[in-house]
Amino acid sequence: MSAAAAKHNGGHRQSLALSARIVAATLGNYVVTSLATGLLARTWPIAPAQATMASTLLAFVIFPVIALTAFAVRSPWKLWAGLIAAAVLLGGGLWLSLASGGRL
Repeated sequence: MSAAAAKHNGGHRQSLALSARIVAATLGNYVVTSLATGLLARTWPIAPAQATMASTLLAFVIFPVIALTAFAVRSPWKLWAGLIAAAVLLGGGLWLSLASGGRL
């Protein structure tokens, strides 16, 4: 393989990794943050209106932390694995909360 072909292949790999991080920092982050907000709003042992307000305000902390983490981790695949694991756990908790007939 020529040096030019190897350089082009490495550039393609880097742009793919950057694209994966950008999508994770936006779309994946939005999914995880919204699931966390919903679960916290339903499970905090305070008045429903206060729980909704507090969890929504906490989302303003969660979202930038995940976005910064998306560009700080070494591997975009580990980033995606963490986002998917968090989404599954938070989604499962939210689903259990809804299925058990908890407060609205």
